[in-house]
Amino acid sequence: MKHLRLFTYIDTIVREGSVRRAAEKLHITASALDRRVQDLEEELGTSIFERHPRGMRLSAAGEVFLGYVRRHLSDMQRLRSEIDSLNGLRRGHVALAVSPALATDFIPRVINLFRARYPGVSFSVTVAKHGDAIRALLAFEADLVVIVAPPRHPDVIDLAVSEQPLMATMAHAHPLANQGALRLSDCVQYPLVLPAPGLTSREMLESALHGRRSETHIAAETNSYEVMRGLLPGTQNIGFVIATGRPQDHPNEHIVYRPISAVDIRPVPLVCAQLKNRGISVSAARFSNCIAEELNHMDLTEE
Repeated sequence: MKHLRLFTYIDTIVREGSVRRAAEKLHITASALDRRVQDLEEELGTSIFERHPRGMRLSAAGEVFLGYVRRHLSDMQRLRSEIDSLNGLRRGHVALAVSPALATDFIPRVINLFRARYPGVSFSVTVAKHGDAIRALLAFEADLVVIVAPPRHPDVIDLAVSEQPLMATMAHAHPLANQGALRLSDCVQYPLVLPAPGLTSREMLESALHGRRSETHIAAETNSYEVMRGLLPGTQNIGFVIATGRPQDHPNEHIVYRPISAVDIRPVPLVCAQLKNRGISVSAARFSNCIAEELNHMDLTEE
């Protein structure tokens, strides 16, 4: 297993950007770590790092070697998980990259459901826009992504998909609160709290609002769904979230959610995905099943 320790050293240097910072994280001396890298480069017959005053950068050979390193580290993680699953999945770790719209309620709720069954499994969760989430997956920084309207990539495969309509959200006393599905023309009669550019819900709105700029009153823009919800009570403001962005366990009694008609804005896919040629751990596979079950339950409830 000694080579796996060296692989961990190389991976940490890449992530930290310098031998000094990596050594601090690994709890070894910088000189010892640098010596291990030099020994490896001598054995390979080529430099895997370019050394600069501000840190280390991978060479072309290093980029190839890093892919080899991360595949082996991932395989070892999966092997340990499979061995542990023989004893009831007593431990494990799942690294997630998720869309901002899912970070407040959906992902925490599913993680808590999962950990109630498997308390030995821990999670790391990175909130990222869909392009950054895919890059984290490709760099082996995430086991799974759970994102809305992801860009298609040949090395990424979908494990679960759910179509997500856009929802208008407003105070319970709002004039539109008692209606069913809303047309966008209904919403633009009131002040709008728009998601910030770059968020999927904003992308869904953008083309539909393009021809209505003159009649649109924008009260605020924010990249925080918590801030958006905070701007609704006691006003006639209307915010927007995807369907999974609605709180399920602890709904806010002062806020209601109404679907926007698909005639105006088509639903977008929410996807749980993994890297195509990467074997994921048992804990990650079971968590993806948990995501799929929760999405299926939500779809049936909406029907």
